[in-house]
Amino acid sequence: MGLSWALLPFLLLDSQDPDKDSGLPFLVKTPASQISVQTPDTKVPTKASGSKLSLEHHNLEPGSKISSEIYQAASFPQQVGGPLAVLVGTTIRLPLTPVPSSSPPAPLVVWRRGSKVLAAGGLGSQAPLISLDPMHQARLRFDQIRGGLELTSARLDDAGVYTVEVIRGGVSQQIREFVVGVFEPLPQLSVQPRAPETEEGAAELRLSCVGWNPGSGKLSWSRDGRALGTSDPEGAEPPRIRTERDQLLISRPVRSDHARYTCQVRSPFGHTEAAADVSVFYGPDAPVIRVSSDRDASPALYVTAGSNVTLHCSAPSRPPADIAWSLADPTEAAVPAGPRLLLPAVGPGHGGAYACIAANPRTGHRRRSVFNLTVADLPPGAPQCSVEGGPVDRSLRFRCSWPGGVPAASLQFQGLPEGVRAGPVPSTLLVTVPARPELSGVAVTCLARHLVATRTCTIIPEAPQEVLLQPIVEETQPGDVVVALEVTGCPPPSRASWARQGRPLAPGGGGRLQLSQDGRKLLINNFSLDWDLGNYSVLCSSALGAGGNQITLTGPSISSWRLQRAQEAAVLTWDVERGTLLTGFHIQAWTDSSEVDRVTMSRDWVSLLILGPQERSAIVPLPPRNPGTWAFRILPILGSLPGTPSQSRVYQAGSDLSPGAIAGIVLGSLLGLALLAGLLILCICCLRRYPGRASVKKQHSLTLAPVLTPPAKKIQSLTPVQTPRPLPIKTKMQSPHPAKAQQVISPSPTLCPGGSPWTVRAATQV
Repeated sequence: MGLSWALLPFLLLDSQDPDKDSGLPFLVKTPASQISVQTPDTKVPTKASGSKLSLEHHNLEPGSKISSEIYQAASFPQQVGGPLAVLVGTTIRLPLTPVPSSSPPAPLVVWRRGSKVLAAGGLGSQAPLISLDPMHQARLRFDQIRGGLELTSARLDDAGVYTVEVIRGGVSQQIREFVVGVFEPLPQLSVQPRAPETEEGAAELRLSCVGWNPGSGKLSWSRDGRALGTSDPEGAEPPRIRTERDQLLISRPVRSDHARYTCQVRSPFGHTEAAADVSVFYGPDAPVIRVSSDRDASPALYVTAGSNVTLHCSAPSRPPADIAWSLADPTEAAVPAGPRLLLPAVGPGHGGAYACIAANPRTGHRRRSVFNLTVADLPPGAPQCSVEGGPVDRSLRFRCSWPGGVPAASLQFQGLPEGVRAGPVPSTLLVTVPARPELSGVAVTCLARHLVATRTCTIIPEAPQEVLLQPIVEETQPGDVVVALEVTGCPPPSRASWARQGRPLAPGGGGRLQLSQDGRKLLINNFSLDWDLGNYSVLCSSALGAGGNQITLTGPSISSWRLQRAQEAAVLTWDVERGTLLTGFHIQAWTDSSEVDRVTMSRDWVSLLILGPQERSAIVPLPPRNPGTWAFRILPILGSLPGTPSQSRVYQAGSDLSPGAIAGIVLGSLLGLALLAGLLILCICCLRRYPGRASVKKQHSLTLAPVLTPPAKKIQSLTPVQTPRPLPIKTKMQSPHPAKAQQVISPSPTLCPGGSPWTVRAATQV
C-alpha cells in the first residue's frame, strides 16, 4: 500500500522487577482459567502528517528507537494499552478497542509482534483475510468482525510487545501496542542446605533457592526481613554478599551473618518464599576477667587481705564457651569450672596469676587469659627511722625500715642534701651522707608508700646538748631492785660511752650491767648498796659534737625537812639529794598520849604513812581532842632495805606560838632560872658570912618566897619546837642500821652549896 510502517522496538518483559508487575491492569486467575484483560482507554492525540511519534505516548523505554513513516492525512486517535500477564498454556487475548467503523473505505487491521506480522485482514464478514503467520497459524485466531487477536497455548517465548495498526485509505489511522508477559505457575521453593552452618572466617557459604526458574517470576533474597542488595556493577569489587542466578553467596562469613535468610519469588500471580537459619559459629574471643571485692573500690589494682573477692570471666562465643579456671602454670589442674570464681577472706597466699580458659564446644577452639591478683596486706606498725654515725664519725647513716606486708612498702628519704640517692627501695632503706655541721637540726623524713596506705617517720640529727643523767629505781620483785641510769640530751646519731669511778664499763655478757638497744640507758640488776654506789659518768659523742655528765649514787637518805602546824594536822615537807636511790618513804611518829591507838605504850616508832619515791610532802591528821605531844621523822626505803632516818622533830599540840617564839621562851626561862638560882646561892653565902644581919635577911627572904615558881611548872607551860637530841627509838621494822637512843628532855638534879638538891629541866637546842 506504499506505506512505511513504524518499526516499534521489541520490549522484553522484565519478570524480575516487582515494581512493574505490581501495577498490571488485569485480573489474574488460575492457570486453567481464561484471562480477563483490563485495558486503559487513555487517549493520546496524534500529530499531523510528516511528524514523529512521541516516545512518551507509546510508553516505551528511553533506550528504544522508533522508525515510522507518516503519510499526510488527517489526524486519528491512538490508544496505548498496559502490560498483560498470562500463565503458560492459557490464551492471550488482544482486543481492538474501539472497533473501527466498517464504512468505506474498508479498514485494514495489521497485528505484529515486534517487526513480524502475525495477522492482517480487513474488517467485515465479507472482507478477505490477507495473511496469518505460518509458524503460529495453528494457535492464532483473528476476529474479522471486531479486529481482535487471540494466541492460544501461550508459551514463554510468546512474551513481548504486540502492535495493532488500523489503515484506512492507505493512511494509518490507529496504532495500539500491548506488552505481554508469560509466566509459569509459582513454584514450591526451598533453601538448600536446610540448616546451613559455617564458622567465622571461612571461605564462603552458598545458599540455593531450589524450585525457582526465570519464567516463574523475579527472585529476591532478604536477611531477617531486610532485602539484600543486588550485585555491584561490572568492574567494581564484588560485594561480600551477592546473588548468582538462584544462589546467594556469602564470602568470608562474620558473626553478624548469623540470621534467617529468605528467598522469595514474586510474579503478577502472587509470591512464594522459603527460608533457612544460617548458624555462624565463632569464638571464643579472648576471655575478659573482671574482679570485684566487698571492701575495695579498685579491686583491679589490689584487694585488701580479709576481703571477699570474686573473679568473673566472660568470652564471646557461639555456642557459649565452657569456662574453667586454673593457675598461670599450665601444668596445674583446673579449679572448679564456671564463669565465677569466689575467693572468701583472701590472704597474701591468694595473690598471684589466675587463668581463665574458654573453650568452644562446637569448634573446639580454646582461648586463655591471665589475671594477676594482688592481695595487699599493710606492714605491721609504722615505719621506723634512725640515724647513726659512720666509721670514725666522718659520715651519718640514715636508716628507714618498714618490713612485712604484701607487697613490700616503697621507702624514700626526703630532706637529704642534693645528689644523694635516697630511694625508693622496698622494705629497708640505708643512706650514707658525709657528716656536715649544717645537717644538725635538719629534719629528714622517710616516705613509706604502700598500696593500702602511706606512712612517714622523721629523724632530726642533732649534736649533744645539756646531757643529763637521771636515776630510775624499780622494784621488780620483793627484795630485788633494778636501778637504771638514763641519759637525756644525747640525740641520734650520738653514741653513749659509760664509766664508773672513771673506768669504762663494758655492759653485757650476762652480767648485772646491761645497756638498752640504743645505748642510752644503763641497767644495774640486783642493785647492792654495798657494791654499786659511787660515781657514774656518760660521754655522748657524734660527728656533730660531744657532751657528758656524771652522777653520784647514794643510799636512801633525807637531805632536809620541815615540820609545820596546820589545823588539827601536822605538815611535813622534805628534800633528797640528786643521786639518792629510794623506792618510798615511811612517815613515822612517836607520842606519849595513850589515846592514840596506833602508838604503843613502849614508845616505839610507828609508820603512819607509806609514800612513793616522787612524794615530797605529807599531811598527818591529829586527834582533835587532847592530841598531846608528837615526835615525827621520815624513813626512806630502797626495796626492802630502810635507809638513814631523818632527825626527829617534836610537835606540841595546842600552842599558837611560832617555833622561834617557843625557842625564845625556853631560852629565856632557862636563863631566868639560872640567874635566880645564882641569886639565892649568893644570898645564903652572904648570910653565913655576916651573921649579924641574919635576922634581917631572913625576913627579906621570907617575903620573896611566894614569888618563886617551881621550875617544873614553868617548863611544862613551854611548847618545845626545837629538834631535840635523838630519842631512844625502837621501831617495828628490822632496820639494819638501828638509830641510837636520843633523849629529848631529861631532868637533871642541881646541887646548891648547901647540899640540897633542886631539880631543873633542861632542853637541848638543835
